[in-house]
Amino acid sequence: MKVPVRSLFALRKASTAVSAAEAIPLTAVLSSEFFDHIRHQIYGDSKKVEKVVVKVLAEDSEKPVLVNRNVSTPFHCFNHISKQFADDAVLVEVIPSVGGAYFSSVNEPIQDQSDIRKIGFDSIENLNLVNEAYWRSCSLVTAGFLKEALDVDVDFEFPRGSIQDGYFSVAVKGLDGNVFTPDELNTINRFGKTYIRESKPFEVISLPKTIAEESGINGDYLIRIGQQVFPTDGPVISSTQQIGRFTILRSKLAGRSGKKVIVGGVSIPSKQMTSSYSWSLIAKNANQKFSKNN
Repeated sequence: MKVPVRSLFALRKASTAVSAAEAIPLTAVLSSEFFDHIRHQIYGDSKKVEKVVVKVLAEDSEKPVLVNRNVSTPFHCFNHISKQFADDAVLVEVIPSVGGAYFSSVNEPIQDQSDIRKIGFDSIENLNLVNEAYWRSCSLVTAGFLKEALDVDVDFEFPRGSIQDGYFSVAVKGLDGNVFTPDELNTINRFGKTYIRESKPFEVISLPKTIAEESGINGDYLIRIGQQVFPTDGPVISSTQQIGRFTILRSKLAGRSGKKVIVGGVSIPSKQMTSSYSWSLIAKNANQKFSKNN
């Protein structure tokens, strides 16, 4: 699936690839191998496991589960209820035996004995948190498949956005100011939809401040989607399986320097059913707002 997009960009990027690469900060450290290194640094050797008890809080029950500390995740715990229960989990509320409650990603390793509560797309109490996590995840997925699809070295920034904006966006550095043509956007969208359908999990590492500073990572979490690794500042959804209708709308230059290209898109969760007509209105609204902003 890479070939159509790579061949599409190879011709018009060949003359700018060297200068663009020189302008990009060195980010080779954010590799899949680096992710494994940081995970080992934080959580230790996965072969040396310590058991802890985690209690899964459901609406009408409480189920204690014996798990592997620093290895098992809330997703593993939810699977003890049912596969459907686990697949529906978007985020999780963690109530540790010591300290205050907090929210985390479903695939973040459990570090201590705690109670955990599933948060789904139907959560009214935590609606804003879920929306922010979904928008953030869509931006990261976009960066993931663009990284794999493009024939030049690119780096990414993730502008802060909210569901009220009507769209999510990713800033791409390394395109030498070249925005995508409509034909290229069509090819990118086909590639992206295939990427999403592969049901890639969002692997999550919560970064202690000291390790983030020592490693030069600007974020509270390190996320791996397939082989692509990115820092981020908040929790993410469980898997690309939770992403439903999805489209990249357009791209445009950011700021006066013209060094960055902002890519805007819109999506709705797979759990949210909508008609083609309603989706067309959502996409039209997002396109109009994206065109006016940034």
